[in-house]
Amino acid sequence: MIGGLAEAWGADVIGPAATSADAVNLVSENSPDVALVDISLRLGERSDSLIDQLHDQGIRVVVISGYPEVLITNGKPVAFLQKPIREEQLLASLRPALQTE
Repeated sequence: MIGGLAEAWGADVIGPAATSADAVNLVSENSPDVALVDISLRLGERSDSLIDQLHDQGIRVVVISGYPEVLITNGKPVAFLQKPIREEQLLASLRPALQTE
């Protein structure tokens, strides 16, 4: 759903990735401007270190979660979206990245 919306807005979507390792591989092969990252990945993996890596590479990170309270104190995500995500929320979180292209 999210990838389809992003594509409809003209974004090139290179995911999804189920694990941090999968995401790192995708990023190494591409140059994304923004990453939509769920805080909970496959088999209970949390994406905290992935968020750090993406941020350190200059990639904007939008964190997504189904949990109402997720502790992310490092200030690295540019936005936090709680599932279910509304289209206007997603667009607002992506707009800064889309405007720099």
